[in-house]
Amino acid sequence: MPPTYNSGGVTASLWSDTSLPVFATPPPAEADVLVIGAGITGLTCAIELTRDGRRVTVIDDGPIGGGETGRTSAHLASAVDDRYYELESKFGKEGARLVAESHGAAIDYIVKLVTERR
Repeated sequence: MPPTYNSGGVTASLWSDTSLPVFATPPPAEADVLVIGAGITGLTCAIELTRDGRRVTVIDDGPIGGGETGRTSAHLASAVDDRYYELESKFGKEGARLVAESHGAAIDYIVKLVTERR
């Protein structure tokens, strides 16, 4: 059964109905940065901004991790939505290589963040 919030799609993951928290707390009166989206990307940005000493508020229209992140593997895989051969035809070999490297670097970074918090 798909989630009831505005997830941007209909696919529901196994964990979306049971482990996605919703917090109904008002945001602080002041923040240096407002991050819109509490998925893997938004939360990663918020972590980095707080490490840099910024006061950060994260908002979302649904549960934490409930959009793309909750419906997928958060794309923590080297596969991309467009096939590499399609990217190569649009952006050349160098462009396709950069996409592959950036996905690998992102995966490594998220793994590092998770490992630090164990």
